[in-house]
Amino acid sequence: MSKPPVLVIAAVQLLLVSLAGAGLHFSGAPVTALSVVLGGALCALPNAYFGLRAFRGGRGGRGARASRQVLENFYRGETGKFVLTLAGFAAVFAAIKPLNPAALFISYGFCVIVQWLLVARLVR
Repeated sequence: MSKPPVLVIAAVQLLLVSLAGAGLHFSGAPVTALSVVLGGALCALPNAYFGLRAFRGGRGGRGARASRQVLENFYRGETGKFVLTLAGFAAVFAAIKPLNPAALFISYGFCVIVQWLLVARLVR
């Protein structure tokens, strides 16, 4: 059985930010490297949670009951993603010193764009 596309997208995001982080670390910018990796993880991991939560179960059912289950899974997945993202940013800003906030947010935004591009490619 193949991996769900949401896990593949998260893996690609994490691979890209890990490579960028390794390059930055070995070029002498360890704080920026850590910030880049954390920013990517703050995007990829909550999105993976959403995808796994939103698209689980309810595939065999039919009708209104299955529709309600799918909608409930989406709401729970989105709520969990939001909470994980907020808690992740709060934890990073509270616990990681020193931190490069610009690199963190740029990496987060980069991962959002990568996600959009990969999802658009999967939809086609």
